[in-house]
Amino acid sequence: MKDMIKMAVHENYLKAGNPETPVAELRKLFSERDHKVRRRLAENPGTPDDLLSDLSADQNPEVRIAVAEHPQVRRTILEQLVADESVYVRFALAGQYSLPLDLLEYLANEDENPYVCDHASRTLEGLFLEKSLNEAGFVHVPGETEKLGELLVESGVLSADHVDELLKIAREREIPLGRAIVQTRALARSIVVAALKAQVKIRDGGFPREQAIAELKNLPGVRAV
Repeated sequence: MKDMIKMAVHENYLKAGNPETPVAELRKLFSERDHKVRRRLAENPGTPDDLLSDLSADQNPEVRIAVAEHPQVRRTILEQLVADESVYVRFALAGQYSLPLDLLEYLANEDENPYVCDHASRTLEGLFLEKSLNEAGFVHVPGETEKLGELLVESGVLSADHVDELLKIAREREIPLGRAIVQTRALARSIVVAALKAQVKIRDGGFPREQAIAELKNLPGVRAV
């Protein structure tokens, strides 16, 4: 009997995550007792808006987090979730780069939990970094993450061990090194932007490496290690 129940739950789990599952079937799965099935339903890109709204009030925080991360979730649902009673839900939202800027700022400045505030602040720093780089016309090129690390070490801005730690974080989070540096607050955003711009100039042959290193060393706030 237990094996039959497990099999039924497994089948429902697969149906809940399948974008091809008919909407009528998805609605039936809403009443599934196993929260893993409901979470999978909240992750399904084919789940209709009204069902996402119902799932946003699910008793299980994992389900509500899945709703918050759904690519088509409505802003009104996100507004509800940034005030969620669960710190885990709010913390998950605080790390989302796709969250509207004003909602991230709300979490950074108004949330009662300091960890949520800090997490949202780091996400905002990452967004502002990307904005600065976009305005400067910066384009990430494969393989340049390690080169940025080398430049920071050669200029004495960061130690080799520190860069190795940051590279590990960047790989684990699947983000560029510059964003990892900003998120961990290893360096001010202005220093990261300057280093990335110098890196591009070196790559394009318009900036001697020695000059770039010297200028990085003299940036305000830099303490050579």
